[in-house]
Amino acid sequence: MAKDKNRLPSHPKRMDGMDNFKSILSDKNNQNRRVYDKDKKPQENTFKTHNGDELVVVTKSLLWKLFKIAYRIAHKKMFMETPDTLANIAPIIEYFARDARFFNRKQLITYTSGIKLEPSFNKGLLIIGGYGNGKTTIMEALGLVFDYYKMPMRFKAYKAHNLVTEYERIGADRTFSESSKYQFYHRLTYAKGLYIDDVKKEREASNYGKVNLIRDILEKRYDNKKGKTYITCNYRDGDDQNNLEDALAEFGEKYGGHIYDRLFSMFNIIEFKGHTLRR
Repeated sequence: MAKDKNRLPSHPKRMDGMDNFKSILSDKNNQNRRVYDKDKKPQENTFKTHNGDELVVVTKSLLWKLFKIAYRIAHKKMFMETPDTLANIAPIIEYFARDARFFNRKQLITYTSGIKLEPSFNKGLLIIGGYGNGKTTIMEALGLVFDYYKMPMRFKAYKAHNLVTEYERIGADRTFSESSKYQFYHRLTYAKGLYIDDVKKEREASNYGKVNLIRDILEKRYDNKKGKTYITCNYRDGDDQNNLEDALAEFGEKYGGHIYDRLFSMFNIIEFKGHTLRR
């Protein structure tokens, strides 16, 4: 079976340094542990221990510790802590920990293009920023944490252009093309958590006709309303002013006005500040 390069490692225990994850939660007196009341539905920011009778509460401080370990494992370097990077990641950590400080972060957009936005933990995330300022690497490291501990907020991760390539390959076998298309859309539509990286830069898919694939996926997930979607994108190409409103307007140009309108009900919009971290 061909390896899916879009996904994080499915067996993270094989990666060097994964034991560091276990050490964070090995203390039986850890304040994040709670007795699991089976009559109550666990909140999204909790996960079960292996013995099944305890929950671990994912607080901001716990997730921050786990993130830094995961970042080092996934990217072979430490997370660079600067005023910009810390301000960028704070609302992301607080969002997944369901920490109310999320709603007071400057990077969380609450007003744009004359529209007053209503942030909510029930919405997904749309992260916009300049090229190379950490959007993808942060989400990849968090995905590793969520997968390793089988947390409820874990998500399937794909790059937008790779989804286009995968969809185009479906047409290679005419016999199974329709059932394969159904399975492709079903997997992406009903995933409880779906992360698509580098949106707006993908080309239209060609599979016996042109298909605006990301538009279709966003529409189906909006209509389904059973899972959260996370996307990352850059400002418009050639925009040296980092114009957030123009970056959002580009969604309407590429995917249609109805997708632009739905952005604000589907996503909390986070704007990453600062220069590229790539060297």
